Amino acid sequence: MNKFERLLFLLDLIRSRPGLQIAQLSKECRVSGRSVYRDIATLSKAGVPIGFDNGYRLLSSAFLPPLNLNLKEYLVLKLGLSSSVLSKNEIFQKTSQQILSKVDFGLNPELKNRLAHKSEPFKIDIKETSEINKQILWFKPLELAILNNKRIRLSYETVQNGETIREIEPYGLVFKKHAWYLVAYDRLREDYRIFRLSRIKKLSLLDGNFVKDKSCSLEKYFEGSWEIYQGETIDFKIRFWGKAARVIETGKRHPSEKIEKLKDGSVVYSASAKGEDEILRWILTFGEEAEILQPKNLKEKMQNTLEKMQQVYWCTYARVAEPKPGYRINKKTVPKKLK
Repeated sequence: MNKFERLLFLLDLIRSRPGLQIAQLSKECRVSGRSVYRDIATLSKAGVPIGFDNGYRLLSSAFLPPLNLNLKEYLVLKLGLSSSVLSKNEIFQKTSQQILSKVDFGLNPELKNRLAHKSEPFKIDIKETSEINKQILWFKPLELAILNNKRIRLSYETVQNGETIREIEPYGLVFKKHAWYLVAYDRLREDYRIFRLSRIKKLSLLDGNFVKDKSCSLEKYFEGSWEIYQGETIDFKIRFWGKAARVIETGKRHPSEKIEKLKDGSVVYSASAKGEDEILRWILTFGEEAEILQPKNLKEKMQNTLEKMQQVYWCTYARVAEPKPGYRINKKTVPKKLK
C-alpha cells in the first residue's frame, strides 16, 4: 500500500474497531509501529480527531455518513481544494487538508477501492507574483473586518504616488491575476477600489461599523473589466495576423468579444471592456502581428509607447555601434491591405 491507501485503511480500522493498540494497528497495516505513530500524527495534523482511551478511537465529531460522491465529483472537489491557491497558502492549507481528510473518510467503500488504484489526473498550479508572507499577514484582520463590517485605516503603497493613508470599508477578498486583492469602498476617493495585499504596509481596525451597500458584490465590481483595472468602458478593434491570428481564434478572453476572420487569414478582434492600460499591455504581447484599428486614442497611446521603447533600445544599441537609419520591414509578414 502507498501512504494514501494506508491512511485510508488506518482510518477504517480505527473507526470500525475502536480500541486497537499500536501493535495491532502495525500488524494490520503491515508496517512498523513507528510508521503507525507517524500516520496517526499526519491524520491528526490534517484535522481528523483521533483520541486514545484504552486504544485508539475516533472522537464522535469525526463520524460522517458515507458520501454519495461519484468519481468525477470527488476529483473536481479534490482539484479545487488541492489547487496551489489554497494548498500553498498557510491560511487555507490546514482547512483544505481537514476537508479532504473528512471527505476521504466518508467515501463509500466502492469509490475508495477505485481511488486506491488511480494517480491524480488533474492539477491546478497558478503562479503567484506577490510574496506569500506579505499576503498572509493581513488575511486574519481583513477577514475579521469583512465579516463584522469594520472600517479600516490602511498605509498603502501605490505604484504611481508611493505610500498613502486610506480609510476604507472592506467588502471582500479575491484572487486575480497571480495575487490577492481587497475590494473596498475608499472614503478618500469616494468610490470602490482594489488594494493588492502585498502593497499594504500597515493596517488597523477602527471603532464603529459601516453599513454595506447590498448592491455591491465582487462579481459586479469586476463585471466588464479586461482583468482587474476599472475605468471607462472602451470599444476597441485589433487586427491580428500570422501566429497571433491563430492564437486569437483558439481562445476566449472576454465575454463581449467578437472575432471576424478575413480572406487573407488575418482576424479582426473587437470587444468592450474597462482597463485601457491592461488592454494595451495585452496587445503589446503580440508584437508586430497586431494593429489597433480603433479607438484613435488607444492607437495614439500605443504609438507613444512604441516611441519611448524605441528610444530605450536605440540608446542601448548606440553604445556599441552607430544606429541604423531605420527599421527593415519584412514585407512578406505584413497583410496586403496593410502595405
